[in-house]
Amino acid sequence: MKNIYILILTIMFCLNSSLTLSKEKSALNCVEKDRKYAEFWKNYYDPEEAYNFGETIKKLVKEKNLKSIFNLVEGELTSGPRKDFVNNKKFSDIFSDKWRNSLLESKSPCSPVGWRGFMLDNGSIWFNKDKDKNKWYIFSILGAKKEIISEKKLPIGWKVSEKIIPPQCFSTKWISGDNYEEFSEKFDIKNYNDFLNNPGKFLGKEIPNLEPINTSWDEKIYLAASLKDCFKGNLRGGGIVKTTNVDPKIINKSIHNKICSTKSSCTEYSYTILSKIPLKNCKNLAPHIFGKCEASFLISVGDYSGGSIGWDMSYNIYGLFSFNDDKKYIVPLKNFYKKNNAVNYLRSIN
Repeated sequence: MKNIYILILTIMFCLNSSLTLSKEKSALNCVEKDRKYAEFWKNYYDPEEAYNFGETIKKLVKEKNLKSIFNLVEGELTSGPRKDFVNNKKFSDIFSDKWRNSLLESKSPCSPVGWRGFMLDNGSIWFNKDKDKNKWYIFSILGAKKEIISEKKLPIGWKVSEKIIPPQCFSTKWISGDNYEEFSEKFDIKNYNDFLNNPGKFLGKEIPNLEPINTSWDEKIYLAASLKDCFKGNLRGGGIVKTTNVDPKIINKSIHNKICSTKSSCTEYSYTILSKIPLKNCKNLAPHIFGKCEASFLISVGDYSGGSIGWDMSYNIYGLFSFNDDKKYIVPLKNFYKKNNAVNYLRSIN
């Protein structure tokens, strides 16, 4: 009799455990395929956490809780409105009903879109997890009301002596960062992050002149672009090459160029003037350059070589400096890696 009683208890325990596991499994929103994909990304995220964060965002959108949505943004968005711009505004001032309804109808994701992160509604909102801080955050919002950066009429393209500066002349930090690292190592720059953000401070001091340098891989690179070499077509995004000059084209108020080394290997370059920078600020951003700042602009500048990575864009301030020997250089003064950070700087100086 005792053995029968123990057998009944064992069966009841197994049934309860099975029911519990079944309930837990049915409560999951993500499938085994999602968990396998998380393993591919070394489990920096949990699929259920991703889904739940998406649901949290949708709940705030449903409630039209603009403040709480932007509390989920770390710093500034890479794309979308600045925090100061949305401050004290209503949800309807920033987002349309069509945008809201479409997002609410979308399904929260369990898996990222490759290295890009997680998205809601085909990219209306992008989010990800900071594995170092163990924190989920929103980094991009598309489809919101756009902020007008400058009320003043801006030139289309940067003209010098009636010639438009081609987009490939502007030096930018490469995706690899190798160009800035080479300058930093050659001139023993201690504060590398400050150099990345404020190269104008180092030119004429730690970096004594504006001339190109030889790299460890035996090529010449530059930060300050010689205007003479620029118009000859010898400069390309920070590297010096022998190439045929290609006249830039105006497309939608931006300056574009396409340069091909072979029929199948081409790079597109583009820039757009976003704001004029006062000359006194130009000089303050490069206090050790003993030349005259003739003009300065904040521009969005980038290149695209094909593939899924898309355009590599940055938002930088450049100054055109002239010297007694009639040489002129386009000098990088301040680099921003988010448009919103660049706009915050503009607001601070104005």
